[in-house]
Amino acid sequence: MSQSTLSNVPQLDIIKRENDEKSEEDASEILRNLSTEDAKKLKIIKLEFEVLGHMNGMVPQTMTDAQWLVAFEKASRHQRLQYYKFLKKKENYVKKEKEKRQQRLHQQRQQQQQEEDKKNDVIPESPQLFSKNSIFMFLRDTTVDKAGNYRLANAMMYGTPLIFDMDYEQFMRDQDCSNLVDQLLMVHGKNRDSMDPFHLIFTSLNPKGKVFPMMEKRLLQGQHFLATVTDRSYLDLFPSEKLVYLSPHAPNALKEVSSDDIYIVGGFIDKAYGKPVSFARAKAQGIRSAKLPLDHFLLWGCGSKNLTLDQMMGILLEQRRSKDWNKAFKEVPIRKMKREDK
Repeated sequence: MSQSTLSNVPQLDIIKRENDEKSEEDASEILRNLSTEDAKKLKIIKLEFEVLGHMNGMVPQTMTDAQWLVAFEKASRHQRLQYYKFLKKKENYVKKEKEKRQQRLHQQRQQQQQEEDKKNDVIPESPQLFSKNSIFMFLRDTTVDKAGNYRLANAMMYGTPLIFDMDYEQFMRDQDCSNLVDQLLMVHGKNRDSMDPFHLIFTSLNPKGKVFPMMEKRLLQGQHFLATVTDRSYLDLFPSEKLVYLSPHAPNALKEVSSDDIYIVGGFIDKAYGKPVSFARAKAQGIRSAKLPLDHFLLWGCGSKNLTLDQMMGILLEQRRSKDWNKAFKEVPIRKMKREDK
């Protein structure tokens, strides 16, 4: 595309920017052979691109491999944003030109049809109900999906971490491991539906263990599973003074979900085990522990005194949002709620 073609786009060094782009074949080859670290960097840049698109719309709808390579080589986020703006203006110009051509073609066809109608004395058909100018709005599932994915991508870059400690396989039976993965699937879904989701981090996940293959089959192969999965410990990722292990056996009740703390939830289905392993782990590692204030709000007259991980997820999301434990504990079945007359 020549410089004169985009003469209406001001202050753009078009020739220099386009010369920065390698051929599509060369760029594809380079991107296929990135190192592990560079591939991770490119993935983060693509998430950044998606977030920018939802925030201000000043990014192109599509990116070629050659354009991704240029963005990858930019030294800063500001430089990438300027490059995206250039591509967006270029894309808009091409789109407008295409629309003008289509409009001219449509007008020509309409004029031809009118002339044919006059010759044949044809009455035009009535316009269809629910035309493009109808006030009805159809909210498709894909639109909802994109909104949820945008919030998760934003949480991965800027949100509050919530850790699931996956180092409990030795305490669980195979059926418990399967139930755990089912609950984690619901955890991810509930977090994805939230307007202010956590950045989910699954730590100490053994690639050769029992749980990982189940997660890989049911969760990780999903196109939009936006969370961090690692075999490293949370102690390697965050300062220990910021960590708070949530355990039902902790002596102190949690007052509120604070954005200053990073909470750890044990990835543990313990119906058959029942020992305070999460509290013992927190104590041995020298990090703080806390329990939810269940006894102040819930009646445990029937059913076990256990919360599923997805219930835990809902409680933490709502308490962080509203700072109201009564609202947060509505995630728990009504039969366990404490009666007002008690």
